[in-house]
Amino acid sequence: MEKLISHRGIFDKNTKENSYEAIKKALVSDNYLGVEFDVRETIDNELIIYHNALYNNKLISKTRYNELPKYVPRLDDILKIDSNKIFLIEIKDINNYNNFLNIINKYCDKNIYIMSFSNRVIEKINKENRCYKIGVLNYILNTSEFTKKLDFVGILNSLLNDDLIRKLKGIEIFSYGLFDKKKFKDIYYIVDDKKD
Repeated sequence: MEKLISHRGIFDKNTKENSYEAIKKALVSDNYLGVEFDVRETIDNELIIYHNALYNNKLISKTRYNELPKYVPRLDDILKIDSNKIFLIEIKDINNYNNFLNIINKYCDKNIYIMSFSNRVIEKINKENRCYKIGVLNYILNTSEFTKKLDFVGILNSLLNDDLIRKLKGIEIFSYGLFDKKKFKDIYYIVDDKKD
């Protein structure tokens, strides 16, 4: 079986990406081992699932939750979905890490992976006895001593090559887009439904 992760859920003209419905569809689908989604924090400290930094030309971080469309779910609502599949959370923009970790730690029975483009963000959530896995996106651009402490890395497929994959032996790899799924069966592929 291919190790596919749904990018922002299964969405179409009637279902918005990163919505509760899109994420739940991916989690119940036999085609995916999990789902990737983006987390941001509103000005009223709600952790929401939303990709873009802006809504109606206003930063999400300056927007109240009740000003957002009804399809924008809270992180807590997504993690309540009954599933043993991978919940791959990309931290886009949050300030209250304690609030974030309090929510995550309520769901230690889930298969949670947390990643960010920023090593600094991942360092803030790298706690002892954590019940989630941590990783950094675009590993090539974020190498440091800290990366030795990671459970996984996320890499654009255009940056993957045989040497890098050998170098990362023993660490899980999530590729944004398909690389060579016949040759590298142990890589997770984050893909858009029916596009890759």
